[in-house]
Amino acid sequence: MSREKLRPLVRPRLYLGDQLSLGPGKIDLLRKVAEVGSISAAARALGVPYKRAWLLIDTLNRGFPSPVLETVAGGKQGGGARLTPLGEALVAAYDALETKLNAAARAELNALVRLARRR
Repeated sequence: MSREKLRPLVRPRLYLGDQLSLGPGKIDLLRKVAEVGSISAAARALGVPYKRAWLLIDTLNRGFPSPVLETVAGGKQGGGARLTPLGEALVAAYDALETKLNAAARAELNALVRLARRR
């Protein structure tokens, strides 16, 4: 392992019932769609096949009471995608959880860094 500065980070995966999970991959995809305005552009930026990205979004849209992302069909102005208010709230809630978990686990994360630096 190189001597680079290790920055430990807890990235939770949540199971919301038997059929729905939410973790870093789906959240990163939602963030990227919000940034670039397109599922395909977000998938390319993250190195994920478009079909996989679309299936992840579809899983979220079917798992929540209303869609987390809306798409606009192509045409003269082009297509696109954007987060719904629910999608924005989902990303914000995940971010808040991630922040709290990392703050609460600071001592344990530092201990893991010390172990990773041992030779």
